[in-house]
Amino acid sequence: MASKNQMTDPLRVGVAIRAQLQHEIPKDLPLERDFREGTDYTITDHVVELHRTLVKDPRTLELMTGLVTHLHTFARETALTHAEWTKIITFLTRVGKESTDYQNEFIILSDTLGLSALVDELTHPKPAGCTDSCEAGPFYVPNAPEVPSGSSLAKAGTHGEAMFFSGTVKNTKGQGIKGAKIDVWQADGDGIYDVQYPGTTEANDRGKIVAEDDGSFCYRGILPTAYPIPSNGPSGDLLRALGRHPHRASHIHFVLVAPGYDDLTTALYPSHSPFLGTDPVFATKKSLVCNVVEECNPEQWAKMGFQDGEVTNGRVWVWTYGFVLPTVEEVKQFTRKRGSAKL
Repeated sequence: MASKNQMTDPLRVGVAIRAQLQHEIPKDLPLERDFREGTDYTITDHVVELHRTLVKDPRTLELMTGLVTHLHTFARETALTHAEWTKIITFLTRVGKESTDYQNEFIILSDTLGLSALVDELTHPKPAGCTDSCEAGPFYVPNAPEVPSGSSLAKAGTHGEAMFFSGTVKNTKGQGIKGAKIDVWQADGDGIYDVQYPGTTEANDRGKIVAEDDGSFCYRGILPTAYPIPSNGPSGDLLRALGRHPHRASHIHFVLVAPGYDDLTTALYPSHSPFLGTDPVFATKKSLVCNVVEECNPEQWAKMGFQDGEVTNGRVWVWTYGFVLPTVEEVKQFTRKRGSAKL
């Protein structure tokens, strides 16, 4: 093991390292074994052993051990070549260089490889019967205006067909959750979010609703349509190389919050939408797909709160869904039970 004197000896160590060593002396270890593929001590063993010796935080050690082990296994199983790894490095370099505040290519890459969906499932385990979750996506705005149940979330002139959404928020015992807050946001009938329009200063197709005492809520709005995720960067190139498209199925986003209950971030999808089975970010789940029906009776439109002239296509799309939230304690019990079952 090198001594401090050796580390600062100008015959052994260059000027850049000597400058750094004025602030911190790293722990050095002797090289006692050769590592070689095909032996009982490979480069994987060496890296893992080094980290086990030096890493202080247990969780960091666990994560890095898993990452290194699986990366090395990937290389061995695929017989990865230098040329292929260079192509991967070049691709990842593009992902970093072409990322912006408005188009993070690493997030898109994580989404399109299904990793974001997996991390969401691991982070938010759901007892049976509870509403599934999915990622919030890039267009969530935390301070949407709060409006009473029954309000319209769509400004006058918003492009698209009229929609009426009616929902309930209940617990696992079937009881309505009084005072649950529901954050809603979606694209309009052109597949565009309000924040994507230049010069937008006012919320549209989004809002925060407080559920009634029985857990029910409703609002008037616009039927959303499908839209593409950004595909003009390296993540889009990868999708095309895999024979996949960038088009998301039509959907409405929700965040539901209630004291004592596990927060839920999810989205619902109309059954008439294309791309349900090929959604590029793997956010569609069968339990979140809903049958949306047409209501062509003007008398029913009035009961929903639509004024004369608001419905211009001769129909209102009626969408209903019942959200089920577990308590924080129910999630803890479910997580402990699932963990015990794996042992």
